[in-house]
Amino acid sequence: MIDYFFLPFTGMILGFILGRRITVKLNVWFYLVVGLVVGYLLGSLPYYNFPLSYSFLFSLVGLLIGNLTVRDKK
Repeated sequence: MIDYFFLPFTGMILGFILGRRITVKLNVWFYLVVGLVVGYLLGSLPYYNFPLSYSFLFSLVGLLIGNLTVRDKK
C-alpha cells in the first residue's frame, strides 16, 4: 500500500514547500476546480480504480496548503 501512495505524498510535500515560497494570494476555489478538471483529464495510473490523478491532486493540495500557511502570517 505504501508503494501506491509514495509519489502522491512526495508530490504533496514538494507542493507544500513550493506553496510556502509563493507570496501571491491564490484563489483557492479556482485552483481546486481547475485542479479537479486537470486531474480527471490526466487520468489514473493503471492500478488505481479512481479516475483522477492522485499525484497531481496531492501536489496541488500541498501547494494550496503551503500558500495558505504563509498568507495567514502576513
